[in-house]
Amino acid sequence: MSQEMRPGGTPSDLAQWQRLSPWAVILLLLSGAATLLRQHMPLVLGAGAGLALLERVGLRELALGGVLLLGLAALVSLLYYRRFRYRFEGDVLIVQKGLLEHREFKVAARHVQHVAIHQPAYMRPFRLVLWEVETLAGEASRIALPGIRRDRAEALGQRLRVKDDPPGAGLSRQPGAYTSTRLLARGSEPVFAITCGAIVLHGLASRSIYVIAAMLSPLVRPLERWLHDRLPQLDLAAWLPASLWVAVPLGIVVVMALLALLAVLAAWWRFHGYVLHDEGDRQVQVSGLFNRQEQALSLARLQVVEWVQTGLGRLLGRGYLVCHQFGALGGDAAESRRFVVPGLTRKQGGELTARLWPGYGAERPLQRVDASYRRVLLLRHALLLGVAATLVLALFASLELPAPAWGGLAGLVLLASAGLAQLRWMATAWAMEEGYLRIRRGVLGQRTGIFPMHHLISLSIQQSWLQRRRGVATLHLELANGRQSLPYLKETEARRLADTLLFCVETGQAA
Repeated sequence: MSQEMRPGGTPSDLAQWQRLSPWAVILLLLSGAATLLRQHMPLVLGAGAGLALLERVGLRELALGGVLLLGLAALVSLLYYRRFRYRFEGDVLIVQKGLLEHREFKVAARHVQHVAIHQPAYMRPFRLVLWEVETLAGEASRIALPGIRRDRAEALGQRLRVKDDPPGAGLSRQPGAYTSTRLLARGSEPVFAITCGAIVLHGLASRSIYVIAAMLSPLVRPLERWLHDRLPQLDLAAWLPASLWVAVPLGIVVVMALLALLAVLAAWWRFHGYVLHDEGDRQVQVSGLFNRQEQALSLARLQVVEWVQTGLGRLLGRGYLVCHQFGALGGDAAESRRFVVPGLTRKQGGELTARLWPGYGAERPLQRVDASYRRVLLLRHALLLGVAATLVLALFASLELPAPAWGGLAGLVLLASAGLAQLRWMATAWAMEEGYLRIRRGVLGQRTGIFPMHHLISLSIQQSWLQRRRGVATLHLELANGRQSLPYLKETEARRLADTLLFCVETGQAA
């Protein structure tokens, strides 16, 4: 059984069973420990379980238990390494792995849509990479080879790339394989290269700040207990404002500034040195500060391109593109694993979208849905906010409020509901132009999905009793990456759009 391919090895070696690099045992151990720490450490700290366990068991016993767990993890990693092997049989990649349950995976080259190479900082000294492949089934079909050499990863990518098809072959070709960074370096100028200022603006304008706040939320209770114990011992009167009305907003500003700093650092971590190359039938991006990652986007597998702007991003004039392929959930789901082009202005986003969708030009203005949708949203938001306000008053205050207070609360609920309904109605819009459909949604932040109409899989027209009285309908569009909806269209307009979409699908299939 052959070992890891040496630099300069021939692709024919891939027909024999191959193993991971021997260093993969250490790398599997490190990656498993990092994953366990990242997933469970905030919860342990947040619940105070770590300190309680240390006080109850003792430091020496806890260290001994850690050594035993480390030895068990090393044994499991060694067994996993010995049972992991792969080879090619024609254009089919075969991977065998498993501990107690032995599994065999087969990936045909014609079914591959995405290939990625990751090189975390702990892999660089060993000159190894993490190679991943994904088929048309989406993330559920992702297969990873942890700890192989870069030349082997590039050879795997080339074997999974079918030779050029004759004209008109369309989706039968497979452009999802990976190209060597050395070839990229000798190629043409990059399509897009991010600047330092764009990384900072992307960190501020992305959703990373909300993700970081959610990750740090388990630490709130330990921090609250620490402040409760330490604050009486500290002389804070010299540098804290005396007024509570000044101290509370100042604390909120400090917390938001800290979250913004962490979001910018996260953007630097992921998108430092971001470069996008155009190879005709695919786009290749390289990025990462310590964890270098290289991804290839197959234009033949591309389903939806989303232009995303958060509320702050709209103020800063920045957004980013998210490219979805088969089996990729739309919206915020697993967005960190998608093919993302960050730190774009609106003009840059339009130019790159036109490059991804040849022949597309966003010239026609978006048109909003029927105004009855705004009234429905007003009723929904008023009901939800009214129930929430009543529950808060029942839990933290008395319900025996004077009539003017109830009137003011009702007015505030209606005002907030009307504002939210207006913003959401204004953000919900669509346009059809040159074989493409553009759908926008959101409230303060907005997502605009753009896709060819012949990519539609199925559609349905839904009408409630209220919609039938108003003469409107909701159009649901099923794509390979998820659902897109257009609520409260005029019924005649919804049926005309449905007929146009079905005609485009039938025409595309006939072609």
